[in-house]
Amino acid sequence: MKQIVIFIFGLLFIWGSLGAQSLDERCIQNGDSACIDWDRGVVIAEGLGAPAKFAKNAAVRNASAQRAAKLDAARNILEMIKGINISSDSTVKEAMVSNDTIRTQIRGYLHGLRPIGNPRYFSDGTIKVRMEARLHRTIPDELIFRQQSMESNQAAQAPVELLPGSPGNAQNPSSSSPSVQSTINVGQVYTGVIVDARNTDAQPAMSPKVFDQEGNEIYGSAYVDRDFVVKHGMAGYLKDLQQARQNERVKGSPLVIKALKSSGKNKTDLVISNNDANALRQMAATQSFLREARVVILLD
Repeated sequence: MKQIVIFIFGLLFIWGSLGAQSLDERCIQNGDSACIDWDRGVVIAEGLGAPAKFAKNAAVRNASAQRAAKLDAARNILEMIKGINISSDSTVKEAMVSNDTIRTQIRGYLHGLRPIGNPRYFSDGTIKVRMEARLHRTIPDELIFRQQSMESNQAAQAPVELLPGSPGNAQNPSSSSPSVQSTINVGQVYTGVIVDARNTDAQPAMSPKVFDQEGNEIYGSAYVDRDFVVKHGMAGYLKDLQQARQNERVKGSPLVIKALKSSGKNKTDLVISNNDANALRQMAATQSFLREARVVILLD
């Protein structure tokens, strides 16, 4: 009896482990039937479809089931996209609710989904498909840059009330911003920057920002080349430092700096030391890796 109980618990553990696995090992963000590979900038989803009741032969059954599966995958991709953070205080879902044009554009772009691999056929006639959508073709790029424009206009028009503990709540540096020694060689030429945000609870976003300890913005959509961002996004996200070093976005001689904490409602913005920030400012005057958005962020 004891052996049977152990066997059953073993099966449950295996099934649970399988269920927890991502659709793709490259995904950073996972949902029930979809995930996001932030490095490649794609949303991946599976869809399951059953044959139509009116189908009179095998060909019609397969066609109707495959069509239903693709529609299911598209719905799963849409739900995953809705949960994407645009910035530290906004999501795609919020933008779709508040703007009919954005909602129409995103739904329209979903017609361009790309199938991955071959469909899987089951004995009951159902079919499972896997599809993907590119983030920067699905989410309007003006959403990222309009967010930056709105924030700039708000900052110019009125003072902002700062929340306690936020990066913009600058206080006496000697009391609230302890000095963190920088080891950056500002004379070296770098091919990109890797921001190690592990152990900060940081989350991915379409438009992340980097601040110094006094709340001064070091990196954001206002500082980058728009054409590059439209094609490649503001930043790549990975979990492994060695993979990040070899990533095409920063490959060569990337600079590695440590984030002190994440910030904002959605925890998508990062805070780095004042010394590291000053070094980045100096290099930005002579090097192009920030302007070209050659940034990779490491997450847990």
